[in-house]
Parts: sequence; structure tokens; C-alpha cells
Amino acid sequence: MTPQRNPNQKNNFFHFMPIPMTYIELLPNLISNGLVVVCPLKPLQPLYPKGYDANVKCDYHGGAAGHSTQRCLSFKHKVQSLLDAGWLSFQEDTPTVMEYAPATLINE
Repeated sequence: MTPQRNPNQKNNFFHFMPIPMTYIELLPNLISNGLVVVCPLKPLQPLYPKGYDANVKCDYHGGAAGHSTQRCLSFKHKVQSLLDAGWLSFQEDTPTVMEYAPATLINE
């Protein structure tokens, strides 16, 4: 199920498939299973984007300041693509990953 844009919304808001854990809890599991890699970002310079918070960090982006791992849209899109491709599923509160992930999903 791909993220769906609500046509009644004026912004680009996507609905992601709910997952039974936080994205913060999921990230180390996906890294250890080789489904995602940390994608460091260069530090942002002023003028900062709307919603930027220098007090929070994103582990998916190598600890970059500005947004939290839980609110990281890039990571949420990555998780959604893994779910859509069948490389990630959940049984109860435990992520289940396929044995071999396609290289195109790892390096996106």
C-alpha cells in the first residue's frame, strides 16, 4: 500500500501504513538486517525550513539536527517502500524482514 495523498489537503501530506512500533525502535533493526543505511546530511544553514528544531536529531540522517527520527519523512517513505515491496512486515510488535533485500531498496 503506497502512501496516499489526501486530495482535500492543500499540502503534500501522505498517509503512511501504521506500524506497531516507533520509527526510533524500528531503525536499528532495519540497519542490522541491511535494509537501510544511515544517510548523513550536511548541517543546514539559516534560513531554516519550517518546522526546523535545532534541539532534536535524526538517527536515520546520522544525527543531523532539525527533525527527529520519529518525524523523518525520508525514513517513513523508506519504510513504506519496504512494506510495499514485501521486504518488511510485522507479526505482533516484531518486524519481520526478508532474507535478501534487493540492492535498489538498500541504496535509495
